[in-house]
Amino acid sequence: MSLLINRCVIDTLYISENTMSKKATLISTASMLTIIVVVFGFNSFKQHMIKTKLAAYKPAPAAVTSITIKGNDWKQTIATVGHITANQQVNVTPQLSGQINKIAFNSGDIVKQGSVLIQLDDRLLQANLKTSVANLKLSQIEYKRQLKLLKTHNTSQDSVDTAAATLSTSQANVEYIKTQIDFMQVKAPFSGQVGIRQVNKGDFIQPGTTVVELQNLDEQYIDFSIPEIQLANVALGQKVDFTTDTYKGQTFVARISAIQPSVDSQSHNLDIRAKVDQSINTHKVSFISGMYVEANIDTAIELSVIPVPNIAVTYSLYGNAVYVLKADSKAASTDNAQLFEYKVERRAITTGGERDGLVGVTSGLTAGEQVITSNIQSLKDGALVLVNNSRPFTQTVSKAASQGEK
Repeated sequence: MSLLINRCVIDTLYISENTMSKKATLISTASMLTIIVVVFGFNSFKQHMIKTKLAAYKPAPAAVTSITIKGNDWKQTIATVGHITANQQVNVTPQLSGQINKIAFNSGDIVKQGSVLIQLDDRLLQANLKTSVANLKLSQIEYKRQLKLLKTHNTSQDSVDTAAATLSTSQANVEYIKTQIDFMQVKAPFSGQVGIRQVNKGDFIQPGTTVVELQNLDEQYIDFSIPEIQLANVALGQKVDFTTDTYKGQTFVARISAIQPSVDSQSHNLDIRAKVDQSINTHKVSFISGMYVEANIDTAIELSVIPVPNIAVTYSLYGNAVYVLKADSKAASTDNAQLFEYKVERRAITTGGERDGLVGVTSGLTAGEQVITSNIQSLKDGALVLVNNSRPFTQTVSKAASQGEK
């Protein structure tokens, strides 16, 4: 009986402890869920507030300048690139092998046609020349002797002919050696300026070895090519304006002097050469062969364009564009009542050449619109800008454009 009572007491205690453990677990779980809900709710509220603030954020408008654009007529221009070339230029090389005994010029010297630049060792040839001259004299004596004997019928005509042939061979041999000796002197093929010396005294050089570059700079040309479709728009004597990166802001003049009589079958381009007009080279600058140039050829074809400053144009692989003020978005500035704010539109354009710092726009713009001319790198379509022309755009736009609204 007592055992049964003890067993009942133990079971009662076990059930009581198990019940209390389950309650504690439930309370702990509920607490964790409450914390999670509170944290999640706080973060969601925080994110909502951030989004609200960002949505309400209004960046300060970028300060820009603008011009009002006008239409104009330009002669259609063929734009191309090319390079400067000398009237004559050559890499001076020897005609025979030999060791350099003497160098008769300095890098950058002005030399005359025929002047000796390099003297090669010719001692062996000089010795051969003496031997050949001696043989020539002997041949001359023998030939004269055979002629005298022929007159007295003491020799045959065959002997005379043999002596004459030997004499001719001796004369040719002397001339050959003299020519070789002359070739041991490397001479300037024409007058001009030499470049940087490529050899040193004592060097053994062979035919084809470059001694120095020689150029005649009395006349200079620009070589370039144009599409074959433009052939009818170019002619001998036609003016070519060109610029170089070396002399920025300066424009030079050349005139077409030669047109290749055939078109490249691969590129379908036509090669052209134009002589640089030094008579009107008021800048008094010098050009170097190989110098990169950008050339423009005016044609007789009139083209209706809207000129805009080249700094107003953004260039990309996807096309050219400008930023235009949207007239219907004009609003007085909240910071300065004398200035106005606008929204901008990124406008794709087609261009038709450049001149005097202006780009001729053939489509995409309408006369009377205002184009942004500064700070364009910070703009995007729909951006808000503050137009301030108190310091107007200073590039010369002549009749092509006038100052925009202040």
